Amino acid sequence: MKKIKTAVVGVGIYGRHHINAYLNNPDVELIAVCDSDPERCDRVANELNLPGYASLRALLDKEDVNVISIATSDPYHKEPALQAIAKGKHVLIEKPLATSVTDCRDIIDAAERHGVIVGVDFHKRWDPATIRVRMATHEASAGNIIRGYISMDDVIAVPTTWLGWSAQSSPVWFLGSHCFDLVRYISGQEVKSVYAVGQKRLLAERGIDTWDSVQSTLLMEDGSSWVVENGWVLPDGFPKDNDGRIAIVCDNAYIRSNSQDRGLEIATPERTKTPNSYFITYRDNVASGFGIDPINDFIKAVKNGTPYMATANDGLQASRICEAVHNSLESGKPVALC
Repeated sequence: MKKIKTAVVGVGIYGRHHINAYLNNPDVELIAVCDSDPERCDRVANELNLPGYASLRALLDKEDVNVISIATSDPYHKEPALQAIAKGKHVLIEKPLATSVTDCRDIIDAAERHGVIVGVDFHKRWDPATIRVRMATHEASAGNIIRGYISMDDVIAVPTTWLGWSAQSSPVWFLGSHCFDLVRYISGQEVKSVYAVGQKRLLAERGIDTWDSVQSTLLMEDGSSWVVENGWVLPDGFPKDNDGRIAIVCDNAYIRSNSQDRGLEIATPERTKTPNSYFITYRDNVASGFGIDPINDFIKAVKNGTPYMATANDGLQASRICEAVHNSLESGKPVALC
């Protein structure tokens, strides 16, 4: 059977996971990589013995490709997405779909015109714990959701060291997009309005003009409410690079999930670590886990014409919430979404 030809745009931290997934998928042929940093692009291309391009337009002009993975920085998803879509390519985009509602709608409109699939890598939907939480809330015996809580936080090294573009993003876009998607995915409800408060101090003191932490209250269509907390200023000594928790009160059930409790603890004289071995684990240079599953599932969707679990519309709805949260932060008032 003919293999699906892919290319990866953005070969940084997460782009490397896309590359590994494609190299080890029997239905895929990875044919090229692209990155706006020529030195990094050449290094990865030489390592893979594949063509490397600093321009996606050049790649699309020269290579016969079916699927483009976009793993560029948060603020830079729109242009490569539109370029790929205009050439009739299916596109898998790292969350968020884009960092404005207008950009999201432009991507969706282009995909509809050109008849291509756009998926968003909301990999938390594939987390076994999330799947089990969703199943529990959908049990008839649980009743309706009364209130929910989701938090997702990163250590301060993420915005200060890992990401050179954190001032152009926020914990809302970088982490909250995951959480808002999970609220919709778990509850099956749309968000009616949001109210948000936040703090700016620690990162501003380091010359990074973005939010340290944001707390958002979401009112849902059915009258239930959720609190979502996102920040990226946890101490670097925290046992994991990130933390995440879920708690949901239903009529007849109380459901909790703690991402720190994954059954693995590694203690050394310097630090105790609690790595998430379910997310992405490499064995013999092959990645597996719920961070890889969405990439392979997108290939299945393209190959078989089957639905993909996280659609462009899901990306749009998460970005609508992110944008509303920022509007609430600036105005100090609730913001209606519907």
